[in-house]
Amino acid sequence: MSLLPALPISKFSPENLGLNKIFLIVLISSALLGLLAGYLMVGGGAAKTATPIAKTPDNAAQDNRTFRDFAEGMIEERPESKDPSEYVEGTHILVRDGAVPVALTSSVVDLSEYEGKKVKVFGETQKAIKEGWLMDVGKVETK
Repeated sequence: MSLLPALPISKFSPENLGLNKIFLIVLISSALLGLLAGYLMVGGGAAKTATPIAKTPDNAAQDNRTFRDFAEGMIEERPESKDPSEYVEGTHILVRDGAVPVALTSSVVDLSEYEGKKVKVFGETQKAIKEGWLMDVGKVETK
């Protein structure tokens, strides 16, 4: 007596082999179409380059509701920390005469273009953990 169950011969009939071929063709073509769709969705495999940072977006100059906070002073690059594990807020500092410096960060303005210049920055105050004042800059006016 055999330990393996007996398979019915009818599963391997010529009619079922035709259905198996159709199923296999549909499965392979679905996988290929899925790969092609994924390839096209990520841009055809072309290497994406980073978008350059804009000096000031055109609509930022008129948007006084978003950039209602402002401060005046001289922008300086934030000095490198001696301890690499130290938490640092902002990429630049706005040094103000007789007032607390403002830590600055921005995703729309290249603050390095204004280093060493007297400016008026407009932006949104962010919650600071370490600094007295942290601002996300959206607009810069040179004095």
